[in-house]
Order: sequence, then C-alpha cells, then structure tokens
Amino acid sequence: MDRKRAIILPYKESFSDKNSGAASIFVKESLINENIEEFIVYGSKSNVNEKYKKSFFYNPYKKKFFKNYHYIKYFVKKFSNFNFETIEIHNRPEYIKEIIKNFPITKIIFYFHNDPDTLRGSKTSEEKKYIYENCKVVFLSKWIKEKFEKKVYIKKENPVIYPGVPKANFIKKEKIILFCGKLNHAKGYDIFTEATKRLKKIKKYSEWRIISAGHENRRVIPSENHIEELGQIPNKEVFKIYNKALISIAPSTWHEPLGRLPIESSAHGCIPITSNRGGLPETNKNGFILKNNSSSELFNLLLKILSNKKKLLNLSRKVHKNFNFTDKVFLKSISKIRGREKNFKKILLISNLNLKNKKRLFYSFFNKLKNGLNDYPLNLQTISDRDFIRDNRGFLDLLGIKTFNQLVLNKVKSFKPDLIILGHTDRISIETFKKIRIINKDTKIIKIYIDSISDEFFKFKNVFYDYKFLNNIFISSNPLKIKKDDLLNKISFIPYPVDKKIDYLKSFNYTNKKIDVFFALSHGQNRGKLKKGKTDEREFFFKKLKSLLPNHINSHFVGINDIQPVWGNNFYKKIKNSKILVNLSRGNYKKHYSSDRISTLIGNGCFVLNEEENKYSDFFDDKNELINFKSAVDLKNKILFYLNKPKLRKKISVNAYNKYHLYMNTKLIINYLFDVIFKKEIKKKYLWT
Repeated sequence: MDRKRAIILPYKESFSDKNSGAASIFVKESLINENIEEFIVYGSKSNVNEKYKKSFFYNPYKKKFFKNYHYIKYFVKKFSNFNFETIEIHNRPEYIKEIIKNFPITKIIFYFHNDPDTLRGSKTSEEKKYIYENCKVVFLSKWIKEKFEKKVYIKKENPVIYPGVPKANFIKKEKIILFCGKLNHAKGYDIFTEATKRLKKIKKYSEWRIISAGHENRRVIPSENHIEELGQIPNKEVFKIYNKALISIAPSTWHEPLGRLPIESSAHGCIPITSNRGGLPETNKNGFILKNNSSSELFNLLLKILSNKKKLLNLSRKVHKNFNFTDKVFLKSISKIRGREKNFKKILLISNLNLKNKKRLFYSFFNKLKNGLNDYPLNLQTISDRDFIRDNRGFLDLLGIKTFNQLVLNKVKSFKPDLIILGHTDRISIETFKKIRIINKDTKIIKIYIDSISDEFFKFKNVFYDYKFLNNIFISSNPLKIKKDDLLNKISFIPYPVDKKIDYLKSFNYTNKKIDVFFALSHGQNRGKLKKGKTDEREFFFKKLKSLLPNHINSHFVGINDIQPVWGNNFYKKIKNSKILVNLSRGNYKKHYSSDRISTLIGNGCFVLNEEENKYSDFFDDKNELINFKSAVDLKNKILFYLNKPKLRKKISVNAYNKYHLYMNTKLIINYLFDVIFKKEIKKKYLWT
C-alpha cells in the first residue's frame, strides 16, 4: 500500500479538538506539515478533526476485557498488508511485541510520554532492554529518559524531544492567573485554590481574575466562588487565555513526566509558576519554581511578584522573548526522527558463497549476511566469484578473470545497484572499478575482509588495492594496527554475526555428550596438514595440549596433524556432541579477531574456552559468559575444572548465547553497516563501538 507511516495512539485517546489527550495533541502538532495521504493514525474513537478523517482509522469493536490486547490485534488484522516504512507507537510499550512480530522489517519508533516504570511493558530491566533493542526510542523529557535508563545498561543515544507551540505575538496583558489541567490533588488544584483564595481576600488584589481550564470526573476538591471554572475547552481556546493572562500555575504534587504548561504559557508571555516535580523544571526556564510546593509558599510568591507591576510586566516580556520551545524546533526534531532514511533498494553481493562443495560452509559470514539481507525489503542479487571463475576458465581466458570482470560490469549496467558489497573479492580490476563509477556515480561500494590482520597481511599490499574506489571497508579485527591514514579513515571493525536461521542449535540443552574437548580448523578442503613449507602455530599448540591432558580425556582436534577436517552438518554434529569447545585463531595480531568459529560455537549454545589474546572480554564477561585461557597449561587446567561442572557450563553457555544473539545478530550487523555508510552517530549504539 502507499501509506508510508502508521501512528498508533494509546487506547481510549481521543483525536478530537475538544477532548484530545496529551499523546494525541503531540501527534496532531507533529502532523501539521505532513501530507495526510502518506500516514494513518490509529485510535479507538471515531470522533476526529475533519482535517484528519481520511487518515484516521479506529477500532470499532468494544471489548469488556483485555481491551489493549484486542485493540492492537485489530490493528495487525487491519493493516497486515501495508508496507509501512515506519510505525510510531505512543506511550503503550505493551503494543511493541505484537507490532514487531507482525511487521518484522518495519522501523519502529516509540514515544514515552509518561514514567516508564508505570507502564505495562516497560517496568522491568528486561522489558526496557527489549524496547531499546527493537525500537527507536524518543522521550518527551530528560526526567522520563533518566527513569528509563536507571539501572539499565543503555548503549544508545536516545533523543529527548519537547513539544513545541507557535510563538504568539505579545499583546497587552490582563490581570489573570490561570490554572490549566485536571482539577485534582495530583495536579495541585487544591494548592492553587487555597493560595488564590487567600490572595483574593486582600483588597488590592481583588481585581485579579482567577481562571481554571480543565475537568475532573471524580472530583473531590470543591469549587470556589473566586475561581472562574471554564471546564474542558479546546486547546486553541486555552491559548487565547494564555495570551491575556500574566501568570499560569502548575503546582503538581506528582512527578509530571512533561512540563507542557510552561511551554504553552511561555509562548504567550505568560509567566509560569510550577512545582519542582518530574519534567516541569526542564521547560520552566524563566518563570518560578516552588521548592516546597505548598499553598503558603505559592501565596507568598504571588504577593511578592504582584506587588511590583513594572517588574511583573518586564518579566512577562522576558519570558516571551526567551521562549525557544517553538513549533519550528519541535517539527525539525520530529522530521529528523521520522525522516525517511535513504534506503538501499538494490544490493549486489559479490563474494564466495560456496555454491560448489555441497555448500559445506553454509554457516559462513557471507551466507549469514545474504540470509539477513533477504529479510529486508530490497532486491538482492549475488555473484559467487570463486565459483564463477572456476567454471569459466578457458582457452581465451585461462584464469577466468576477464570473463568475471565482464560479468560484474554487465550486472552493474543492467541491475544498477545502490550498494555493492565485496566479500574478499580481489579479482575485480581497477579498470572495472573505474567503469562502475562511470555507470553510476551514486553506487556505494564497500568491502568486508574477515581474515586476521597479521604481518603476512601487511606484506601483501594488494589486500585493499581497490580502497580508493571503496566508500567503506569493514574488517573483523580491531583496525588500530593499520597505519595508512587514508585507508584507516575508511575502515571499521565488524564482528561475526549470528543468525537464528543458521545458528539453530541450542547445544546446552543436549546431554550425554561423548566428546570432552573439540577443536576444528582446515588447511584446505580435504587436508589435515599444511602444504610443504607452511607452518601454523596451532599445530604445535594442540600437540602440547594433547600431551598435557590425561589419557582418559576424549579430545577431538580435527583439521590438523594429519586429521581430516569436518564440514557442514558433520561439524554441527561434532559441536552438539562436545562438552567443551576451544576457540584459537591464527595470526600474531588478534585483538577482537576470530574466524566464524566463535559466532558458530557461541551462537549454537556451546560452552567455549576462548583465547584471552583476542580480547573478547571487551564484549563478554570472562567469568559468567565466555571463559578465557592464557596458555596451553591454563587451558588444560580449565578443561579439567569445567568438565566436572555440567550445570556451570550450561549456565555460562546460556548467558553467552543470549548475549551474542541479542547484541551481535545479523540484523544489528546489517544496521551497523548501513549506519556507518550513511555516517550516522554510532558512538554508543552497538556493543562493539
């Protein structure tokens, strides 16, 4: 469908001019400059401003029980065929899971209007983490944000957006004191009533009008003759009173999540007086803040400021002049949040996808990447470079390189991708890169290099021979060792992802495992030893480890020392049947590096003993999530220690599995790629940044 965005209001929130709730007012103000044909607003009541009738959809069913559940279920049923770019949910975290379940690709923006600790779906730390991981979160005050992030490890820069209103023209003020809100104790209406009652008894202040705009269905505070109670009136009528009034008062006794009254008041040159509760002080920049919030304190303050009419009028002008919570600032902030991010509609992935050899590396990085990209609303085309080159060697093209480069060019010409992802591809010529740039200057080209950075890496200058044509480079080791500035500026670290579709084992749930210790690598498809003249320090390491372990330990070290490697599902069978898995990588620079081994092992719920040198302790707790070893002797000791502690192994495995799937899944890795490419702020957004 053509509708680009859906906005979900809280159940029972009215979208009418007269009875709009706080969230509805916020939404309506945010839609002022929007094309009504591009969005829908979903609510539970049919009475709505004429302007939005074509865009407003309401739930016609009235349920006695589980109203919110039926409310969001109806939305899903009604709009399941819509291809929304974004869905905004306002102030009801309990709706989030159902929306994500049914709209897995759609960007979710959640707005907190109230204290998260009081809302179903955001009360616990786990619930808050879920929201953080799956939504763009917007807070309407710093106080709300602090409540959300308290005792929760948040690595995301979640914005605060205050509502904004147009700055009114300053007009001559009248002797009016205004209260706006529900007429109850929480809003401090009793404090307001008592203080203004005492004020009106003083003859020199008898001419001041005391006005309240608001209602209360369960009223307990009696009305007073000195107050002109207007009841609930449309917002535009309230603004007219603000324009005339000199003072507005919000002596709330509860923690107001948002200081809306100071914003509306100051926009009209009306001096705000508020309590110091919740978010009220944040928006009361030039008025008065009550410390004790009592009727006596309010009364004494009124006596003080009303006694000097000149100072009072000057303050009114100052409040108006310094007002900066304008609708323009607000709409600019909202537009940035909502703004349609440039999306890649067409992606060309060129890498070794291992189509030959029975797809024995179905769990490789680029197969996971391909799998993850297929979940996005885009057209993904692939070229498995090594397979193609191998199949197209001939008399006129002995190596298959010319034919491969022509294939790439033909693909780019016909497909015109927005993004080209190169995975270890090193057979594309400089001339081909030049032609690609001529065909489409806007095409972004990135390279992902997932081998370790070693001395050998630096000897071969051609690893990034193409870097001048690349927008970004991603490597699976910490990039700080790379000294070349113009190259380093393009490089970012990228971890190996997990993918639930590929990493489907939960090894910690299997019992009766026969293998005590397992490690696997490969020197080639069917080789358990290196080619003549080559060395691998891991061969010596595991020979030493084998000699240290007692004879009764059933250890399987494959792919080395003349023992054939294992691949594909046979590899999965091995790790499922092993109590302890070892992660040890090649190379003399290992910071943050591992082959796909570490993601496959942890992602499938294995208990892993990991080499300390790769510094994965930066990402995982080395006591409760991923146990590190320093040497062969240390590894031997830890093998013997954990072999006899199956419950502890399971606990640690589950912790590591949950963390890896939560913070390093394919979706997040792809989002990270896009964030880096589009130069978005990622300082604290991801576990590894």
